[in-house]
Amino acid sequence: MIQRVVCFDLDDTLYKEIDFLKSGYRKVSDLVAKRYGFDALEVYARLLTWYHQSKNPFETLNETYGIDNPISDYLNVYRYHQPSLLLSSEVRSVLTSLKEQGVLMGIISDGRVETQKNKIEALGLSEWIAPDLVLINEDKRYFKPNRWSFDRFMLKCFEKNVEADSVFYYVGDNTEKDFLAPNQMGWETICLKDDGRNIHKQSFEMGEEYMPQHTINNFVELIDIIR
Repeated sequence: MIQRVVCFDLDDTLYKEIDFLKSGYRKVSDLVAKRYGFDALEVYARLLTWYHQSKNPFETLNETYGIDNPISDYLNVYRYHQPSLLLSSEVRSVLTSLKEQGVLMGIISDGRVETQKNKIEALGLSEWIAPDLVLINEDKRYFKPNRWSFDRFMLKCFEKNVEADSVFYYVGDNTEKDFLAPNQMGWETICLKDDGRNIHKQSFEMGEEYMPQHTINNFVELIDIIR
């Protein structure tokens, strides 16, 4: 009988989204190198520099190299490439431990379905997480903090004979959107604190209803909370 269900955010929670950005920039650099003969490593380094300078990397790429490649080409390569991503040893260890304890696990994430599924496949998350408990919101009307996806997730769990009195956890990183709905629904909420690499910076100066019930500095600390 399942008594604990843990649902994760994806980006900057199970892996660092900056790694997806770097993977996408490498693919764009390869495209430009093949199409125009530029040095791919140089293009990649410049894309990263422009990103950190808060410039539009793809527009700046065209301007700097004097080319007129459609921005849509870059965006399509970036969004839909097969990324090179790895789970950290800490995340792998925690997921394995939770699975061995009989914890049911899933994902709720906002974004393009193909993009998010490519990330999940690259990370090998199906080893621990059932595909039918992966909910990806592509329609912005249902983006978090809307509770729509959380309600759907619970229904899917009940279809798997999860008991109504089971404890549900949501693990995320974005205080603006990750915790409001699960807080309202009686879930336990856990925030993985930014280690300085997150793409979207955290703010803990919001209303209490947006705040997680627990904060952790690293993924391993989940084991002490999910008991």
